[in-house]
Amino acid sequence: MNLETACLELRNYHIEDLENYYKLKSCNEVWKYSTYIPLTDIIQAKEELEKNISMQSTKESVFCALFEKDTNNYIGEAGIISVNKNANRCVVGYNLLPCFWNKGYATEITRCLIAYAFNILGFERVEALADIQNIPSCRVLEKSGMLREGVLKHFAKINDCYHDICYYGITIDVYFINEQNLAPDKLNWTSHYELSHN
Repeated sequence: MNLETACLELRNYHIEDLENYYKLKSCNEVWKYSTYIPLTDIIQAKEELEKNISMQSTKESVFCALFEKDTNNYIGEAGIISVNKNANRCVVGYNLLPCFWNKGYATEITRCLIAYAFNILGFERVEALADIQNIPSCRVLEKSGMLREGVLKHFAKINDCYHDICYYGITIDVYFINEQNLAPDKLNWTSHYELSHN
């Protein structure tokens, strides 16, 4: 997948991204509200990255590498991370390195993914999840046009503690009503795969 916004470029991972990938995947702060267990060994990171790369051409839902366009700095990852073909819906997500937080990047790439999911891939519904304690992520999803549809009580278990998870969604009809706010016409789309909806 290759998507561009005003400030960002989302593209497939390559093995040359290993150092950046390990930096992201080993950062405890990034995964504070996630069930993902941070890596402690670059060999683990290499194995995980190679698996991700192998899936990019065969699997429709996978994280891709995210870069600043002007600097080509790696800032994290984002993508369509889950697909339900029967219900024609998908889940979007992102993980950014802390030094790139509070710059509007999370909202920018989330809006891009939502627009891509509706305008190019033709999904009926886009969803996302955020820990109820992760206020910044909840704000990102709301600024991206998503509605908090409910709270899943004790949905995730992180460090032996149960966490409530906010469930966000937006449907294609609501998206097109709010289309001007999401500005899909200002985004550039190219893709290395197409989703089939059976």
